[in-house]
Amino acid sequence: MLNLIKMEWYKLRTSKLFIILLGICFAFNILIAAVLPLVTKLLTGVIAPVNLSDALKSPFSLSLLLIVVFISATSFSYLDFSGGYIKNIAGQVADRGQIVLSKLIIIGVHNLIFFAVGALSNVLSAAMIGALVNDGSALAGILTLLLNWLLSMAICSILLFFTVGLRNKTLGIIGSVVFGANVFSLAYMGISMALHNFLHVEVNVGDYMPDALMNSVDVLSNTMVVNAGVVSVVFIAAFTILTYIVFKKRDVK
Repeated sequence: MLNLIKMEWYKLRTSKLFIILLGICFAFNILIAAVLPLVTKLLTGVIAPVNLSDALKSPFSLSLLLIVVFISATSFSYLDFSGGYIKNIAGQVADRGQIVLSKLIIIGVHNLIFFAVGALSNVLSAAMIGALVNDGSALAGILTLLLNWLLSMAICSILLFFTVGLRNKTLGIIGSVVFGANVFSLAYMGISMALHNFLHVEVNVGDYMPDALMNSVDVLSNTMVVNAGVVSVVFIAAFTILTYIVFKKRDVK
């Protein structure tokens, strides 16, 4: 298992696509995070302050950059299949399911790197234009960042099922775009309204979905903290087990 993790880590850190997409995220994020306060200054004459906790908790100034993160994770997951050597790897381990677990672990590292770079670029851009304000809540910002990372892992566990379990990169890419763009938000609202109108059940479905929770969780205001933790663990466990079972049962080509 340890050797598989080392192999996955080597593939990640030597992946040109990962490095390029990480650079794109950093450049766009630092640009957008700097431009918005400057535009406000041009319009009002006063630069909008950026709290340190806000810069940390939401790593991407443009939420659509999550699409880049998920596409990068999906492409990394599929490397073994596109490279044509997954069969050799599977034949060298006692339990093929370990391949799934090793990939999930390194995807966790992959996402953490993206989120850390995003938060760093937010702080740097705000500091460079003199808008950064230390609001004394940096710890709450970091904890929110970690919860968002955990929620991203819940989403990536679904994408891992598409790419490794079903071995369909196309589904993985489509899922990356859908989850990254938060396309399901309207569907969650519709389902919640239907439950209210027909079953008289008061529930917000989005409060139990990882992509929706990434837009609402906040440790500082104690918003959806427990939901984020529980939903993340449930999704990660369920889809990892499902991927593990499906991957073991199918022939490796």
